[in-house]
Amino acid sequence: MTSDIVRILCVAGVLVGALGQADARWKPEYASMPQEVRDWYQKAELTPKAQMRFAFKSCCEHADVVKTKFRVNRVTSGDEWYWLDGEKWRRVPDDIIHWGETAPSKQPTLFVHDGKETCFWPGEEGL
Repeated sequence: MTSDIVRILCVAGVLVGALGQADARWKPEYASMPQEVRDWYQKAELTPKAQMRFAFKSCCEHADVVKTKFRVNRVTSGDEWYWLDGEKWRRVPDDIIHWGETAPSKQPTLFVHDGKETCFWPGEEGL
């Protein structure tokens, strides 16, 4: 029961449209989200490299989705992703990025736990 509530709250964070950390509050309409979306969030895990830094595997049970702005630096040979944390741009650590995968919304999706980025999926078309 508790893990179901945690997953629902995590998915709720995806749906909040304000900048900054998601305000995960249960709303009845979250229960009507398609099952495949709820399943994706339930199964979302840290990358193997990120699991070496954190004591957990599940993105959704331990972190909140942050609704924010993103930008990409393409000056180097690889993409460097940044997210807006309040008024400060912070780099998304390379070891949490799920390259070649997207979240159900096809938009960049970032999970944060205790101020630390834990899981990130780039958008389908970048930004």
